[in-house]
Amino acid sequence: MAHELLTVCLPPDAHRDLQAAIEAAMSPFDMNGDHEPYQGEWDQWWLGRPGEEFDLLPGHEADPRLVRAQWDASGAPRRWKPGQCDGGPRGLLDFKGMRSRAAQLAASLDPGEACLTPYRQRQPEWAVPTEHLLTLDRAWIYVEVAPQPGTNFPDFANTYLDDLAPDVMIVRLRIHC
Repeated sequence: MAHELLTVCLPPDAHRDLQAAIEAAMSPFDMNGDHEPYQGEWDQWWLGRPGEEFDLLPGHEADPRLVRAQWDASGAPRRWKPGQCDGGPRGLLDFKGMRSRAAQLAASLDPGEACLTPYRQRQPEWAVPTEHLLTLDRAWIYVEVAPQPGTNFPDFANTYLDDLAPDVMIVRLRIHC
């Protein structure tokens, strides 16, 4: 069993009852469920993970649709930096900036520093996607699976997330699988 990250895409109105929206999206993949067909992917989930936040576009810090977990998976309070969140509407998330910062960081690190820096933070193609993606149409896509012939997971996930409508909600979850 491992702790991994999942990016979940939700309808635009999901912010009204985020917990219920996430539970509805995730329930078909619950290892503890008795649903048919069985598609067990997780047995616990938590909103966000420290160090794995999305960056916001400037000027949107106070948007009420932003998602920021108050506690981490161990119950410790989260400390938030301005301009970061666990999720929100696609149009408020700064994917381009996240990729640009990862590329700049990668170029500035010497080999010794690189091995101490989390992979996602220094690889532009991994700055936005996570190991798993739950799409709006409820397809669970794994990093190990090429979702379309001729593509790899990060290319597919980046294109999919970039092309979502600006009001689609995106959240990152830490899952135990």
